[in-house]
Amino acid sequence: MKKKTLLAGVFISSISLLSAQEVISTQGDSYDNGTNTIDFTIGEPVIETVSDGTNDATQGFHQTNLTITNIEDLDANFSVNIYPNPTSEVINLTIEKYEKITFQIFDMGGKLVEELMLTSSTTNVNVSDYPKGTYLLTLTESDKKKIKTYKIVKK
Repeated sequence: MKKKTLLAGVFISSISLLSAQEVISTQGDSYDNGTNTIDFTIGEPVIETVSDGTNDATQGFHQTNLTITNIEDLDANFSVNIYPNPTSEVINLTIEKYEKITFQIFDMGGKLVEELMLTSSTTNVNVSDYPKGTYLLTLTESDKKKIKTYKIVKK
């Protein structure tokens, strides 16, 4: 009898180890666009990172690398108007300094939907064939430096 109880205990313990990689939290989600994945949870009671200068040890649900980037403000002389938003037919872009600027429109999955080099201070973009939803319009300089990203809603 003791042998059966011991085997049952070992079996139950081994099953609990199989689900050790699950997270039970109050809120969270995961997003994947084919290239990048973002996982997050909310309500994690204990998070700590310890470093000796060379090595890092992180505890918590998600153990990721932290990258700090510089955020640059737009040039004060740089002005962009995007209208109407939301739209069902056409987006109008009005940009004072349009030389060497490209705009890209991405869907929320990160897929590039449209890309064009601006050729005048006012550009009309036909979005009537786009499915309804939210899109990101990114303005980029010729050196691939992102200027700004705007949210566009297609009705």
